[in-house]
Amino acid sequence: MTVSVDNDIPGSGYSEVKPQNWIGHSVDACFGTYRYLSHKVGDGTRKGKAIWTPTITVTGWYDVTVSYRRSTNRTDDADYIVEDDSGKTQRFTINQRGPTACTKKTLATIYCKAGGSCRVTLDGDDGKSDAADITTFVLTQCSGAPPPLGPCQPIAQNPAYELCVETPTSCAGVYTNGAGCQAFCAAVGGTCTAAFGGEPGCNKESSKPLSCTKNSGNSSDWCECALPAPPDAGAPTPDQGATPAPDQGTTPTPDQGAPVVDQGTPINDQGPTADAQPARDAGLATDAAEDATTGESDGRRTISGGCVSAGPLSIPPLGFAIGGLLLMLALALRLR
Repeated sequence: MTVSVDNDIPGSGYSEVKPQNWIGHSVDACFGTYRYLSHKVGDGTRKGKAIWTPTITVTGWYDVTVSYRRSTNRTDDADYIVEDDSGKTQRFTINQRGPTACTKKTLATIYCKAGGSCRVTLDGDDGKSDAADITTFVLTQCSGAPPPLGPCQPIAQNPAYELCVETPTSCAGVYTNGAGCQAFCAAVGGTCTAAFGGEPGCNKESSKPLSCTKNSGNSSDWCECALPAPPDAGAPTPDQGATPAPDQGTTPTPDQGAPVVDQGTPINDQGPTADAQPARDAGLATDAAEDATTGESDGRRTISGGCVSAGPLSIPPLGFAIGGLLLMLALALRLR
């Protein structure tokens, strides 16, 4: 199952911030026409956002793939922000510069709920020529709970920071606002353990070590942070052993009275043949079994892979049902 969002698909969930700064073109587009920020229109700043918000009908995990027309005058640091329905935010930087061609990039696999608010944003905030084309959300599985938020999410959710590495005990990434590594690590309550030169796009310059405590004056650097240790839970409670249950004594069995007299052979159950229409009753049982296996008894429909769609079943109008019954009755009368 694929959900596609594009400026050429009406109602698919594509929108723009500062649409007057965007131009459409069709050469080497990945689908229909692509959009790009231009200094020749609008306010001339080449700043704006493209947003892809899919209509999700099946809760599950989706591969998110963005596309754009690569060219020699594109931005070299297109900033993509991916938000899912577990509360997680991820940031990616893509170099869109190169020989002219339709280019597609799979960014992440994210958790989306039916009717939720998953979305992808291309933030053209640097005055360069960001390009935007079709974005797809491909369902990969519908089982499993959403992932818990990682300890480094406050960094990921800060628009001036890039989260590049996350472990249970550490975070690493790049600040892009000149804040310094101490402020970067403080966002997660951590302490800086190492600092290096760095550029947006999670580019670590390992050959340029820096001080954690002194601000380098650079607009961006790579920071490595140690997360605070979890609090000590203290000594374990000593085992008290099992508490024996009090002796309840023996409860006498009450006298059940005289035994029931055998009434002889019971009359056989006639079952569905009593109404002379066993086929009808068997059909009802078959329908119930089918509902139990397809998940359709609650008005939903099952798609491939066992995923259940939030969309209702298509039920024929009452008039069609009555017409069918009348036709069957007429045929029965002719056969008599």
